[in-house]
Amino acid sequence: MLCSNDGDDDDDDRMTERHRAIIRKAEYHCGAFDVPVLTAHELIALREKDEAIIVVDVRTEAERRVARLPRSVSRCYFEKALRLNADAASLRGVKIVVICTVGRRSGHYARQLVMRCCENVFNSQGIVAYSHHHLARGAGPHALVDEEGRPATRLHVYARPWDLGSERFESVRFGLVGAARAAMFG
Repeated sequence: MLCSNDGDDDDDDRMTERHRAIIRKAEYHCGAFDVPVLTAHELIALREKDEAIIVVDVRTEAERRVARLPRSVSRCYFEKALRLNADAASLRGVKIVVICTVGRRSGHYARQLVMRCCENVFNSQGIVAYSHHHLARGAGPHALVDEEGRPATRLHVYARPWDLGSERFESVRFGLVGAARAAMFG
């Protein structure tokens, strides 16, 4: 599905203004790439089907330490695994979902993977939109976790324009220098 509202939360009356705002931002950023996009609801549904799926988190290590999807891998880890397996053919039948804050960095990387002949590559609307899903907070299998694997209570939103996460999480942002450095060096 291409950048649509989260299935369970598609009733606008139940969506907060923050949720609607981040979905609009995600749709804008995701729309820059010719890669299918998954909502949080769709990503959770895929994971519940226990399909062969790899979630690649392209955010910085600092961002991932605060909160990440369980069983997700860093871009660095994924790239090493690809090199060890020599080519993208080893991923046939595996769905690759790339995630970042709002779909921009993940869209760039998802497009690169498609150009490298990877199949079944998806961008996601990002971890900030994911935070609004009712399963994102708590102790369940889809709840965001911190660097030690405990349920996350904070969410790294990168910078002020994307500080639209669920109010169930405390927002963490890079400062001006940190945001500039992260933008330059990933």
